[in-house]
Amino acid sequence: MMLLLDLTPLSLVPVQEVDVCFLFSPLCVSAAAARQSLCQFGRRSVVKGLRTSHQHSAMKLQRTAVGIVFLLTLLSSVCWGRNEEERLIYHLFKELGYNKELRPVMRQQDAVDVNLALTLSNLISLKEVDETLLTNVWIEHTWNDYRLSWNTSEFDGIDTLRLPPSMLWLPEIVLENNNDAQFQVAYYSNVLVNSEGFCYWLPPAIFRSSCSINVNYFPFDWQNCTLKFTSLTYNAKEIRMLLAEQNEDNKRWRVEWINIDPASWTENGEWEVIHRPAKRNTYKHIPMESNKHQDITFYLIIKRKPLFYIVNIIIPCVLISFLASLVYYLPADSGEKMTLSISVLLAQSVFLLLISQRLPETSMSVPLIVKYLMFIMVLVTVVVLNCVVVLNLHFRTPSTHIMSDWTKKIFLERLPRILRMSRPSEAEPYWDGALPRRSSSVGYIASAEEYYSVKSRSDLMFEKQSERHGLTTRTTHAAMKKLQEEGGVTEQLYEEIKPAVDGANYIIKHMHNKNNYNEEKDNWSGIARTVDRLCLFLVTPVMTFGTVIIFLMGLYNHPPPLPFAGDPYNYRDDNPQLL
Repeated sequence: MMLLLDLTPLSLVPVQEVDVCFLFSPLCVSAAAARQSLCQFGRRSVVKGLRTSHQHSAMKLQRTAVGIVFLLTLLSSVCWGRNEEERLIYHLFKELGYNKELRPVMRQQDAVDVNLALTLSNLISLKEVDETLLTNVWIEHTWNDYRLSWNTSEFDGIDTLRLPPSMLWLPEIVLENNNDAQFQVAYYSNVLVNSEGFCYWLPPAIFRSSCSINVNYFPFDWQNCTLKFTSLTYNAKEIRMLLAEQNEDNKRWRVEWINIDPASWTENGEWEVIHRPAKRNTYKHIPMESNKHQDITFYLIIKRKPLFYIVNIIIPCVLISFLASLVYYLPADSGEKMTLSISVLLAQSVFLLLISQRLPETSMSVPLIVKYLMFIMVLVTVVVLNCVVVLNLHFRTPSTHIMSDWTKKIFLERLPRILRMSRPSEAEPYWDGALPRRSSSVGYIASAEEYYSVKSRSDLMFEKQSERHGLTTRTTHAAMKKLQEEGGVTEQLYEEIKPAVDGANYIIKHMHNKNNYNEEKDNWSGIARTVDRLCLFLVTPVMTFGTVIIFLMGLYNHPPPLPFAGDPYNYRDDNPQLL
C-alpha cells in the first residue's frame, strides 16, 4: 500500500497493485465467499481506476489515487480479519508442507520420545472361562513434533491447536496382548498441539486383554493381569517408549502407576484393585531393530471379593455335606440310610458341575473349592459303603452267619465301652407260655396224696399245652387204694409222669432255641449299631477338620505386600520416585 502513494511513475502502478492483490488473494481463498467476492470487486475497481487515470487530468488522477488507497485499506482489513487459527493451520500444513508420514526428527538416526500414561476408569469384568480382562481406560500419549511449532505473536497469541489425529503423525502404539484383535481405540479424539510442538493425545478405549488365570485358591484367589503396549510400526531405534512425567514444585518424577481418578472411578463388585504399577521393559536379548525390544506394561494385581461364593456356594455345600453324618443316626430298619447318603452325593455332584462352568478348562491346577467338593464326595462315598456294611450286619441271622467269639468280644464288649454306648437293662424273666425247666421231676412226686385226686397236678399243668402242641390228652384214673409196696408206687408214678415231662422238655428246648436265635440276632444288630457309632466318630471329625483346613488355605491366600518380589518400591502415587 505504501507503493501506491508514489504515483509519479504511472507505468509501475498497475504492477504494484496486481502484486498486492496476488499477495492477499491466497489468504482469502479459504475465507468466506462474501469476503472473496469483496476482494475481487476491490481488485477490479483498482484496475479500472488505474486505467481511467491515464485518460483524465491530474486532478482526477489524484482523486482516484486517494480512493484507491482508501479502498485497499478497507479490503486489507476485511481479508486479514478472518479466523487466525485457520490461517495458522494453513501455515503449518500448506506453507510449511507438513507430512504426517514422516517421523518428527531432525536426523534419521534420532528417535522420537513417546511418553505413555494410563488412567483406569472402570474394571468391567474378568471372565475366568475366557481368561479375558475387560477394562475401560484412557491412554495418554505425549511427544514433541518440531514441525508443528509457531510464533504465537504472529498468530494473534494462539498457543494451542486442536487437530484431528488423521492430520498428524502418530506413534501407532497398540495393546499387544489383546484378546479380540481390535487394536484401535474406541474414539479418536483431537490432539492438543501447543506452540512449541508438544503433542498431547488422550483417546478412550475399552480393552479386552488376555489374563492368565490362576485358579489354585478359587474363590479366595488374586490375579495378576497386564496391559502390554508396544508399537507395531516403529522399532526401538525410531521411537523410544517412556513413562509419562509430572512436575510439581520444581520436583519431577515418572508416573510409575496406573492413574485412578476417584471422581470417575467405578468400583467393581467382584474384584478389588490391590496394586497397579507400571514399568518400561527392555529386552536386551532382542535387537533394537525389532519392535519387541521395548514395551510399556501396566500391571493390575486384583483380589476377588469372595462373599458371593461364600453365600451361594460354600455355605450350602458345607451344610449339605454335614447331612451325611446324620446317616449314622438313622436306624437301619427305617430303610432311608442309603437314600439320604446317595442324595447328598448327588447334591455335591451338582455343585461340582456349577463350579466347572465358571472356571477355565485347564489342567495346570485344581481350584480350592473343587478340592473341597472332591474331598466331600470321597467322604460321602465312604459313608455309602458304611451304610452297605451296616445294613448287611443288621440283617444277619444265626441261620446265615456264625458270630465268632472275637467279634462278640470286640464289637459287643470293648468298643461299646470305649464309644460310651449303653444297652438297655434286661427285664425280669416272665412266663411266656412255658414253665422254666426244672433240674428234676422229683417235686411232682413229693407227696403221694396228689395221685389220689381226681386229676393229677401234672395233667392240670400240661393239659392245655399238650393240646396246643398236638399231644393227646390222657384220661385220669380214679383214686385207688394205697399200694403197699414202695417200688410199685414209684414205677407207676414214673409211667404216669413221663409223657408230661417229655412234652415239657420239648417245649422248653424250643423256647431256649428261640431265645438264643433272637439273642444272636440282637447281637448282630448291636454290632451294626456299634459300627454306626464308630463311623460317626471317625467321619465327622475328618469332615470338620478337612473343611476347616481347606478353607483356611484360601483365607490366608493374600496378594504380596509389594508388586514385585525383591523390589522395595511400592509404585504408589503417594510415594513417587523423584528424578
